[in-house]
Amino acid sequence: MRSALFAVVTAFLLLCSGFAQVPSIVESGALQADTHSWRKVLRNQSPSSLVAYTVGCSPKNGLTIISDALIDGGSLVEPGKSIEAQVNEPSRCEAGLHAAIFSDGHTEGEPEFVNELFAYRRGAYQALGDSIKLLGSVYTQHVPIADIVSKLEAEQKSTLQKMTQESGGYNAVLFQISGALSEPNVVWRSPPEYQGQKQQLPSIEAVMTTKGVSRDEARVMILNTRLRAWQSLLANNLQPHQ
Repeated sequence: MRSALFAVVTAFLLLCSGFAQVPSIVESGALQADTHSWRKVLRNQSPSSLVAYTVGCSPKNGLTIISDALIDGGSLVEPGKSIEAQVNEPSRCEAGLHAAIFSDGHTEGEPEFVNELFAYRRGAYQALGDSIKLLGSVYTQHVPIADIVSKLEAEQKSTLQKMTQESGGYNAVLFQISGALSEPNVVWRSPPEYQGQKQQLPSIEAVMTTKGVSRDEARVMILNTRLRAWQSLLANNLQPHQ
C-alpha cells in the first residue's frame, strides 16, 4: 500500500514540476531515457495545438533546444496530447520549458525566449529565399546539382560558426534541402506536407515533357515549388498573431 501511494505521489510531483513559464503546458521532471539521454514530458493543456517550443537551462547556460514543426517537420501537439522533449542532463543544469508558440498564433513564456523562437523562423525563411534562387540556376543556367549541394554544404559550415538562433533556423533548412538533392530516392517531406497541406504536383516526366528540361532539372523545379509553399507557410508565422 505504501509503495503504491509513493508511486502516485511521485507521479504527481513529476507531472507538476517545472518552471511554469508556459501556463498551458504541464512539464514533468527530467526522466532518463537511456545512459546519455534525458527527456521531459510536455502535456498541452491549451485549446490550440502546440507548434514550437524552446527548452533550456535556468539561468541561461549552454545550448537552448528549439523544436518547431514549421521548420523541423513533424506533427503539431494537439490539445490534451503529450510529447517528449530532449533536455540537458540534470547535473549540468535545471532545464525547463521557457517559451511556446501555438497554432492560433498566441505565444507564452519569457519574452527573450519567445523572440528566439521567431528568430529561428526568420533564419529558416531567409534560407528558403536564398535556396530557391540558388536552385533556380539548375534549370535556368544548367548548373549541375552536385555544384549546388557543394555550395549548400559550404554555407552550412560557414553559418554554424555564427551560433545564433537565426543561423540555427537557416542551417536547419539547408540541411533538409541538401539532403533532398543528394538522396533523390528518399522521400523528403516539407512542413506544409506534414501539416496536411498536400500539393498537387506534376510528375517529373510531365515537367520534362512540358518544359523541355532534363530529369535533374525537372526534379529541382518540383522541389522549388514545394519550397515556395514552405516559404509561404513561414511568411505568415514570423511574428505573434495579433
